[in-house]
Amino acid sequence: MAVDDELAGAGVTLVDPDGRRSSAASTNADSAAADALQYELGQGPCLSAWASGQPVAVEDVRADLRWPEWSTAVEPLGVRACVSVPLLTGGLAFGAIKVYWDKSMVITPRLVRLMELFAAQAAIFLVNVQARERVRTLSEQLKSALAQRDVIGTAKGITMSSQGLGEQAAMRHLMTKARDENRTLRDVAEEVIESMAPPAT
Repeated sequence: MAVDDELAGAGVTLVDPDGRRSSAASTNADSAAADALQYELGQGPCLSAWASGQPVAVEDVRADLRWPEWSTAVEPLGVRACVSVPLLTGGLAFGAIKVYWDKSMVITPRLVRLMELFAAQAAIFLVNVQARERVRTLSEQLKSALAQRDVIGTAKGITMSSQGLGEQAAMRHLMTKARDENRTLRDVAEEVIESMAPPAT
């Protein structure tokens, strides 16, 4: 039997540092549903591959007793066999890739090895994507923080000038106004700045 003769689908599961699981990719609805059942039930080959850091093969879900609830739940989806391989970085698993088949089959060491090689490349790609995303998020947070600081600093200067207050007193004035009106300091600062804008003609 060729590997893809009875291929039912494939997918990628990611697990964050808090243990939250999510499907980063699925080839079809049945694969996504098979994954979702693992997350819901807290059991299944994909989660076992992630937890153990080792490949997990299921040649026939009807005869495999390791995850009885999941095996029963996926039968209506047409899932009969699967291989799950962990995504590893630095020896730690942060997810798994898996392939589902709709017929029982013999899982050969060669097939598992091919999936491990693919998972190794996928792990490198995903780690790089996640690193870029963290850098982008940090950059956006820094930009937001700097913009907020500039807005508050401008409003503080306006308050110092308009009310004859010192720097600390002007800051306390803005903070007190924000607290009393249950608003953010940035909202109050933006309002102060807008109040100084010339009227539209």
